[in-house]
Amino acid sequence: MGKDVVVIASGETERRALPHLVAHLQAEGITLVEVRVPRGDKALNVEMAEKLVKASWFERIAAPPDKFVVLVDTNGRTPDEVLRPFREQLPGRIPMKIGAQLQFACAQWHLEAWYFADNQGLRGYLERDLGSVDASKPDEIQNPKQHLKQLLRERAYTAVVSQEIARRLDPQTIDQRSPSFHGFVEAVRNGQLTPPAEAGRERVGQ
Repeated sequence: MGKDVVVIASGETERRALPHLVAHLQAEGITLVEVRVPRGDKALNVEMAEKLVKASWFERIAAPPDKFVVLVDTNGRTPDEVLRPFREQLPGRIPMKIGAQLQFACAQWHLEAWYFADNQGLRGYLERDLGSVDASKPDEIQNPKQHLKQLLRERAYTAVVSQEIARRLDPQTIDQRSPSFHGFVEAVRNGQLTPPAEAGRERVGQ
């Protein structure tokens, strides 16, 4: 039986790139049907995540998703510090009639760290070396987004560029080298699910 997943993420970069990074899960019957992000420059906090989950659910009420995965950047903080308010507050803010499960994941610093994990693919796109970064430990790269911008030189880093890069990369290589990407993929694939509104409650209708 297939599984439809909606990811709640922080911006347009993620919206364009993430479908390419998890496309391989379709072979397992898992489909990323949408990446929903805040409009404008609004931050992804608990209140915004609540609004995005509700909007996506009710817009897809005829064929609702099985799961929502909330993906946040750590921006140099610890994953637990970043994810704690989402894990503790969001389930109780989602009404019980929304029957999808909630899962949470983070990108260590930023999603761009995942790109460095596939150093061969990223070098092929940039047509240059990646500088003084350890591709075997991408989650330890300090401010990977800024480093990527510097590698692009005069070319601006945009969401379209992020999508182009994501298309060139091998998700399995990233999965092997980046614990945070592996955690995200596992959240999309299965993971320990958090039911909305009531911890431990069975999904509505089951």
